[in-house]
Amino acid sequence: MRSHGSLFEAIASLPNLEAALRRAASGKGARDSVRRFVADAAVELPRLSDELRHGRYEPRAFRQFRILDPKPRLISCSDFRDRVVHHAVCAFVAPAIEGRLIEDNYACRVGKGSHRAIQRAQVHARAHRYFLRVDIRRYYDSIDHAILLGKLARLFRERRLLDLLERIVTHAVPGQTRGKGLPIGSLTSQWLANYYLDETDHWIKEERRVSGYVRYMDDMAAWSDSRDALHALAGDLDERLRERLAVGLKHQATVVAPSSEGMPFLGWRVYPGLLRQRGSRLRRRRRLLAQRLAQFAAGELDEVKLQACARSLDGPRRFLGCGEPLVPRREGTMEQRRQPGEPWRQLEERRRVELPRGVPQQERPVEPQRQPGLPPREHSFAGQDTKLSHPSIPVFRTCGNETPDASAASKRQAHRGGGVTFVDREVRSCP
Repeated sequence: MRSHGSLFEAIASLPNLEAALRRAASGKGARDSVRRFVADAAVELPRLSDELRHGRYEPRAFRQFRILDPKPRLISCSDFRDRVVHHAVCAFVAPAIEGRLIEDNYACRVGKGSHRAIQRAQVHARAHRYFLRVDIRRYYDSIDHAILLGKLARLFRERRLLDLLERIVTHAVPGQTRGKGLPIGSLTSQWLANYYLDETDHWIKEERRVSGYVRYMDDMAAWSDSRDALHALAGDLDERLRERLAVGLKHQATVVAPSSEGMPFLGWRVYPGLLRQRGSRLRRRRRLLAQRLAQFAAGELDEVKLQACARSLDGPRRFLGCGEPLVPRREGTMEQRRQPGEPWRQLEERRRVELPRGVPQQERPVEPQRQPGLPPREHSFAGQDTKLSHPSIPVFRTCGNETPDASAASKRQAHRGGGVTFVDREVRSCP
């Protein structure tokens, strides 16, 4: 591995701090803390540069708050002065990390992102029969400081830069275990957390020779034409993560299934020929749009910001070219729409009767028929006579066509008997 040097002086230089201030303040100029720092930048930046050069820089306390996105997360917001330092550090540290990452790593990189990760996942789904989807349990909270600093010491050889990175990494976050965890919300945390799993990416691609692989932070997916190979990969991956990085897989989120069933990934379900947005994400975006419309009606939001918000919320659908629109389509009168619980054929009869005179029969809208799904087949085994490298991993899968009650029932069935339950659907042709 190539190590990098002669970076610290460039990081602590006044021009780099000025550029970092502009990036950190972009879009946040209305905040009081930002306005105060920018007003005193002629004094604050030279003082900050001097503290960095002489090793006197100390990060300030975090401001914490919780969000629901869609699951609860604790955000640790750094002081604006520290965010300037983070931008200054990442301006030189990020390119060095970027040179180590594989092509199919899509987090925190220019020209990548979650939308392109979904597109790449669909390419692999079209080329392989089965997929493996894994997630790491409490990833940001589980990152070991000693292991991370050891990886950084092999990438950077300047002692002053390593000391600065150690101050940033070990800065105490309220509520986290000592020696563990990175704060969610910091720019440095994103790059360091992405780099933490880099050796796992190289192991999967270069040693295990997995051609179909995509990672977005701690969400990893692999594809193969062999189901047994994916089971073996899941067991070996869990063992390697525990031994070398002190993190573990979220067993209930470990999925092995046919690609035709659709893989849950980054808020979407990825099929070989279809991308389906998760309903909870779509409802959340519609709620946010309704809130912004209410603020606009009350005069709290101008038209420019409302349009920018609408473009942002509708961005995934516009980029991927599929998905439901933010504003639901309402075609026809209330009497011509399907009522809750009404069969499709009954709706067809109502529309045929309510069709206005003069409209030809062949021009009436035809509703699609709902295709019933095939019932899943369950195979339960306790670990013996299996080809799993790590039989203790329960592989759960929520089928794309089953109801939430059926999904919960399958998970309850998986916990009975102390073994592993694999819910599988075989692809059959209709007679």
